[in-house]
Amino acid sequence: MSMGRLVEEHLLPSYFAAGFERVSVQLRDPKEAVSSREIWLERSCNEEIDVVIFNFDKYRRPAFQVHLHRREILPPHHWVRAANLVQKSSQYLHFWGKPWWLPTRYWTEHMSANTIDCMREKTEDALVFLEKNERCRNISKPVET
Repeated sequence: MSMGRLVEEHLLPSYFAAGFERVSVQLRDPKEAVSSREIWLERSCNEEIDVVIFNFDKYRRPAFQVHLHRREILPPHHWVRAANLVQKSSQYLHFWGKPWWLPTRYWTEHMSANTIDCMREKTEDALVFLEKNERCRNISKPVET
């Protein structure tokens, strides 16, 4: 089973239960279609919109990143906060799934399932960040501007 299918079956239901919907256009703009390599989830919160993006590897490696952000609903959609789900809080980005250096023939479906199980535990961290702006171990460090 593909990593995308595992995400759809095992991770998305938790986000749907929290009020997110899968969308085909970004931030309700019909000119901004969602890439075929991504799953975009959005939820409205007063004058802001929460977004969770599952961004899959472009070379079909069974790996993905998870981006989180809150933006204003009205254009130009100013950023309120943004982060990524990472393995350690000192990271900015992390690919979940098969490491780039491991040959694909050695990556098993069981390894993909383990990745998804690990990600299930991090769903609550993502929701707390979006709702309360609280960073925990699995939320990327803030970008200094």
